Parts: sequence; C-alpha cells; structure tokens
Amino acid sequence: MRRTSRALAALAVLAALGAAVVGGCGGATAAQPASPSPSAPPSSPADITGPVSDLTVGTGDDAPPVFLVVADPGQGGSVDRASVRMTADTVVWTAEGVRGNATDLAAGQRVAVWFSGPVAESYPVQATAGALQILTSL
Repeated sequence: MRRTSRALAALAVLAALGAAVVGGCGGATAAQPASPSPSAPPSSPADITGPVSDLTVGTGDDAPPVFLVVADPGQGGSVDRASVRMTADTVVWTAEGVRGNATDLAAGQRVAVWFSGPVAESYPVQATAGALQILTSL
C-alpha cells in the first residue's frame, strides 16, 4: 500500500512538471497590443523601431506587405532586426497621427512596430505586425 502511494505521488509530481514544461515551450511570443485603439498607437514600448528596408508589396489580397526593420542604435525594443509581415488586422498610423493602411508604408521610413502573435526565433526574427506607426514621411 505504501509503495502505491509513493508511486502515485511521484506520478502526480511528474505530471505537474510535464505540464509546466509543455506550457513554457510554446515558443516566443511578443507582448500583444491590447486591442489597439482606433485613435492612438499602443502606449507600451514598440517591439522594434527603425527604418523600413527590403519592402515587398504583394499583389492581391492574399499577399500582404513584408519588410525588414533594423532597430535604431540605442533604441529599446525586444529585437535588433525583424522581418515583419502585415495583415488585414494590422492597425497603421501615419506620420501625421491619423489612421492609415499598408499603402502608406514606403522603404526608408522610420516605423515603430508592435508584434502580434508568435514570433519565429530565427535571425532576423519573423513576426506579424499588430500595430505599426510611421514615424517619418518621405
């Protein structure tokens, strides 16, 4: 009887540890903007701030814009470079502070990007923009 109790206790501990490990290995995820406000960008620090380069604009609704952002030196943020994909859900603000869209984005502009959802741990990281603020106009 005593051995059965120990075995059950050991199994319970292993199950709890297994659940903790599985829950912790879901991959890196960025802080998600809490339902971006339609009138202002998120108040939390951006995941990356820097110039847009290698902008690829697809044709049709099924090919969202993808671009590279290299973080400004000395800027806070969670990564130093990121391949960012926009979706129909990405909220965009222009340099003038009004709501915009993907067509307002151009190579060379400085942007602040807040990631949404999982972030692929490659180099550069690959992420989806939940919110994007264009900081400079061309």
